[in-house]
Amino acid sequence: MTALLAGLAFGLVGSGHCAAMCGPLVLLANPTSQGLGAHATASSSRLATHTALYHGGRAVTYLALGLLVGLAGDTVAQLGFGRGLAVLAGLALLVQALAATGVVSGRIGSAGIAAHVTRALGRAGTWMRTHRVQGPVLFGALNGLLPCGLLYAALTAAAGFGDLGAALLFMGAFALGTTPVLAMVGMAGGSLTAHVPPGIRRAAPVALAIVGALLILRGVSAPHAGHAPSTAATPAANPPPAHIH
Repeated sequence: MTALLAGLAFGLVGSGHCAAMCGPLVLLANPTSQGLGAHATASSSRLATHTALYHGGRAVTYLALGLLVGLAGDTVAQLGFGRGLAVLAGLALLVQALAATGVVSGRIGSAGIAAHVTRALGRAGTWMRTHRVQGPVLFGALNGLLPCGLLYAALTAAAGFGDLGAALLFMGAFALGTTPVLAMVGMAGGSLTAHVPPGIRRAAPVALAIVGALLILRGVSAPHAGHAPSTAATPAANPPPAHIH
């Protein structure tokens, strides 16, 4: 339940950042878009279906990435380092929160990844025009691979749980939490992206800090392995008296 609520809250609070950074891509994914912010007439049912497919593809990518980091975190926890993993992941999120506010500086060298994914998105966008189902799913899945600080933070948190199920639950809830604002951006057009309040955009570091603190608390307060009561000290039942013939 903690992973579910944390992922949902993290996605909702960080969705302002998503709208500002990924809003143009969401607009390009609009089935009637002729360019950023330009919309032709389209039925509401087609637009809703397209939006659901697009964000479904994005969620699949998030879950696949969550599977990878969840397996890694689960393996580390099985080796007995789950507490340390949670604390390290929490500290990493706190550092990212400070970096987002400009207190510390940091940058992940991901320009090469972004270039490859952007080229693939361009080809997928053209293909999407003639494939109403596969197109938006593929476009959304590729969008989920774009370098994104908020996504990296979510993956760090997912790994920090040290449990595969919790990691998948967190990433699924994170995808769900970011969907409402992005869906509204796609349906309302570029004007909504341009007018995202600065306060909402600045809420992402707060979400990073809260989830980081939760992970640190999880690592510090988790019980040590081997605390299960031992049965070695339990006195054995007295054997039945021997029959003397």
